[in-house]
Amino acid sequence: MTIEGVAALEAFHNRIVEVTRTLTETEWMAPSACPGWRVRDVIAHIGAGARSVIDPLPVPEDRLPLPANREREHDVHVDIRRSWTIAEVMDEFERFGAERLERLPGLQEEPLASTEIEIPGLGTYPMHAAANGLSFDCFCHLYHDIVAPGGPIQRELPAPSHEEMLPVVQWMMWGLPQMQGPELDESLLAPITISLTGPGESKWTVRRPDPQGGSPQGGSSQGGLPQGGLVVESGGGAEVVVTSSAVDFVSWGTGRSAWHSACDVEGDRAVATAFLSTLDIV
Repeated sequence: MTIEGVAALEAFHNRIVEVTRTLTETEWMAPSACPGWRVRDVIAHIGAGARSVIDPLPVPEDRLPLPANREREHDVHVDIRRSWTIAEVMDEFERFGAERLERLPGLQEEPLASTEIEIPGLGTYPMHAAANGLSFDCFCHLYHDIVAPGGPIQRELPAPSHEEMLPVVQWMMWGLPQMQGPELDESLLAPITISLTGPGESKWTVRRPDPQGGSPQGGSSQGGLPQGGLVVESGGGAEVVVTSSAVDFVSWGTGRSAWHSACDVEGDRAVATAFLSTLDIV
């Protein structure tokens, strides 16, 4: 199970609350690092996500068809809230974010923990992994989209601990084989080990499935998570090794920054370039 993800989400949620309660009106309206979203829109997105599993607002029937890009689907829910006051945006985020935290521990217990759910556009995961996904979402938006150096807000944030970062990294690695499809599969020319340092320190090897038809999971390191056309295993072993801090991985692994400025590559750089230039985890 990933009970650590619940604790990480609580920590990131509380930090978002602390930062947003200090924002000026100008800061609320500042463009975030998410294209097309102001800081207030990022908070509206997080609040809408929390509310969606408790008391979702109806989506307008006359909305435009949802785009193929999963990230742009969130615009529908942000647009609903663009006319809200900042107080209303904050109230939704704090109220439903807190209630979500109360409910999440129940997803770490059987039979719900291993019950699979499909997240449209993102793949299929056991319910216990939801805490990791939400931790990733809150960490990424706070540390990379809202607060400098990536975002527009000048605030000091606590450095994330190892226990907080590991669930974030786990989510990204569980989602890596499922979120892009053939484009990413074809970009992997040889196995690659991604070696992450600092908080969230861990090693992960990305490879193609066993042609003999063995388990696509390649072991039990990820708790039976369904995979796409690639396999991600915990541990090293590939001849091509990409080393980066885990905090930086959240940025370049989601396309927010250039990978080559944050990574050291051992082995065939052409192999690393083909894969890392295609990688775009949502």
